[in-house]
Amino acid sequence: MKKIILAVCLVGLVALLACEDRDDNLAGANVRIQNNSELNFSLVQVRNDSMVYENIPSGSFSGYLEYEVAYRQDVLTIETDSMQLNFVPDSLSEPLPLGLYTYQIDVTDDGDVELTFKVD
Repeated sequence: MKKIILAVCLVGLVALLACEDRDDNLAGANVRIQNNSELNFSLVQVRNDSMVYENIPSGSFSGYLEYEVAYRQDVLTIETDSMQLNFVPDSLSEPLPLGLYTYQIDVTDDGDVELTFKVD
């Protein structure tokens, strides 16, 4: 009987530990890129620092990167196989709180970058 109770307790403990939301252990804002364009992004660099996303095919998402400070819109440099595109926001907003966010990026036929911010 004690073995059955111990086994049930262990299963319950494992289930409790496994039921962790992906945003439970964040130390900062986590941002990913969604490529809504018809181009394949070989590189997306945010704010000319070490935040670099690589190889994001058309219609796909990158993984999340954790930022010390992130904004609703930020300076982006996007490289494809054939061109380099830039996005510069009009102004920076207040820094984002802890959370999961997505920069949805599209490129118009004229080569203009459109950035849409999404809270995940």
